[in-house]
Amino acid sequence: MIKFENSNDVAAATLALAKALQHASPGDLAAVRRMRIPLGAPLFWRMAARHEVIGRNPEAWMVIARILAHLTPTGDLSSRPPLHDPQRPLGTVLCDGGDRNWSSESPMLSEQRLARLLAARGKARQVALERAMRMLANRRPPGPLLNVPDIAWAILSPRNDRIARDYYGRLDRASRTANEKEAENA
Repeated sequence: MIKFENSNDVAAATLALAKALQHASPGDLAAVRRMRIPLGAPLFWRMAARHEVIGRNPEAWMVIARILAHLTPTGDLSSRPPLHDPQRPLGTVLCDGGDRNWSSESPMLSEQRLARLLAARGKARQVALERAMRMLANRRPPGPLLNVPDIAWAILSPRNDRIARDYYGRLDRASRTANEKEAENA
């Protein structure tokens, strides 16, 4: 785990990386998706050259870049939506899969998988988060998806309390909404 003097550096680097991937050629996007640690990919190293915070911990940032690349839709560059939505925390999206109208009591990431993700540390945490994000990428709704810097923080400096709070807050809101609808129909 690396401590950063300025959390704005992490946010700025993550947002710049997400934007670069949004505008990347299909070949560059595919290269980042397939990149191996510690080799990297050309687009990754260009971003590391521009953002010192990436260069200080390239292996962790390669995982972050791969996750963002998997979440970035393929296809026509002009129609790719941005990933970043500052109002959608990572924990919320792990629960509802990015669906703002989600009202199911069955979350995208099960409570058991969330518990394993939160308990994992180091490389195991990176693998668990990357798997969860690939699952999300397969269900990705159109439009902005989540607060992108949350992904970086989940790798660089895990804060389980925030992820869990946002996940269970979203799950609770869906449960209350379902109960209210049930009461109206009774």
